[in-house]
Amino acid sequence: MKEKIKRRARELGIREVGFAEYMGRSAVVCLFPYFSGYEPGNLSVYAYSLDYHVIVRDKLKQLGNYLSEIGAETVEGFVDIGPEVDKNLAYHAGLGFYGRNSLLINPRLGSYFFIGYILTDLKLEPDRPMEASCKGCGRCAAACPGGALDSGFNAEHCVSAITQKKGELTPEEKALIKKAGYVFGCDICQKVCPHNDIDFEPMPEFTQNQIFNLKSEMFDGLSKREFKEKFGGYAFAWRGKAVLLRNLKILEE
Repeated sequence: MKEKIKRRARELGIREVGFAEYMGRSAVVCLFPYFSGYEPGNLSVYAYSLDYHVIVRDKLKQLGNYLSEIGAETVEGFVDIGPEVDKNLAYHAGLGFYGRNSLLINPRLGSYFFIGYILTDLKLEPDRPMEASCKGCGRCAAACPGGALDSGFNAEHCVSAITQKKGELTPEEKALIKKAGYVFGCDICQKVCPHNDIDFEPMPEFTQNQIFNLKSEMFDGLSKREFKEKFGGYAFAWRGKAVLLRNLKILEE
């Protein structure tokens, strides 16, 4: 049955699938590669295309329909907001190992992928975690602007986390955004990671309708409703216009 599920997943463009156990249910865990190359701009690569939540949920829904066809009575798909940490499930499903930057690394995809999973009552034998491990070169820690990887992972010093904070930022946080050059997210630790020196094709859905660079004038005169209508389909819009304008002001000073 696992091979049937993998075959159907490949038909949907999902090439990396693993199986884990969660609270007495089977988890069908899927990876969704998104890296389409670096472009000049101030957005993290994962935010270039339309919101991955929508794309991944649609793929999981189609795969879930197949699970129902082959006998599943319960099928629930999750991306980011599920009952279990997606990286943990993907690790136990044999889909990758943890890097020093706390990201999960897949030997074929590097770390540029989203994770989605389906919880089902189907009885599926769990896969085993990979025996591979991070090279331990320390490049990610050396390159991190905020020193977020000096000892474990400190989200308070992570530029990606800082760009998504609400409210006023400290002078130190503003300096980090200025230093990194990102208005939303950050790719620095991934750019220098040797595990990402690989070639693979992203899913086509993540190469369409891309935006690479934001400017303050793009939001001029837009009400909240108009902002949502124009940019609401992108992951960078989830924190709203005010946060993006705050970060752009820092970069444009």
